[in-house]
Amino acid sequence: MALHPYELLANAIIERAVKDYRMMGGTAETNPAKKEIINWIMSPMFSAITDLNPEFLVEALKKEDARRCRMQ
Repeated sequence: MALHPYELLANAIIERAVKDYRMMGGTAETNPAKKEIINWIMSPMFSAITDLNPEFLVEALKKEDARRCRMQ
């Protein structure tokens, strides 16, 4: 089943936000730009464009941060 254009756009927006988050240093606690992305993921705006679970996505990103910090 093909995705509607608005679903493709929503997916692209979310993918870009995740890529931007991953390229930044620090964690959401130490990097204001990362915190801004987390706040957007947890916002009603995010939930309006996708059925993805925002808590799951935030948890996954924070786990990546923790792994990256342990490796450094």
